[in-house]
Amino acid sequence: YGHVLDLGCGSGFWGVELARRGWQVTGVDIVPKALRRARERARQVGVEMRLVEADVTKLGAAGVGSGYPFLMDFGLFHDELSDEQRARMGREVSAVAAPGATLLMVAWAPGRRGPLPRGASRADIETAYPAWDVIDEEGVDVSGAPFYRHMRKAEPRLYRLRRR
Repeated sequence: YGHVLDLGCGSGFWGVELARRGWQVTGVDIVPKALRRARERARQVGVEMRLVEADVTKLGAAGVGSGYPFLMDFGLFHDELSDEQRARMGREVSAVAAPGATLLMVAWAPGRRGPLPRGASRADIETAYPAWDVIDEEGVDVSGAPFYRHMRKAEPRLYRLRRR
């Protein structure tokens, strides 16, 4: 299918699933332990994945490449990043994305929920990604999730962005 960049890939769950379906996946995470898990998961499933230990606010310096037609962020942007880091991430992601690229992003609604992510609104996403258009957004069904009670309160949403 082509190249995909998995931003904040963690243990590689989504990247491995895409690699199983024929995508050429590059996963980026700053946490070495998460990357070790991703390598092990890819090995167990028997797929190839390029994994890069890097900060998403410095993708160019990390040498992840460019021209990605598809990118995904299923839990990074809405979590630990400050507004300044989000803006840098938006610039770096824009620089490695192909014109017309698609970015899928899951973000929880902003709010204080104890140890859970701080969340991000559509406006937060649009501010950090000025070179992109939000094509659509929809709620995510989390009724089967292990932490359903907490996740339901977070009102997770899936955003699809398109690079201009």
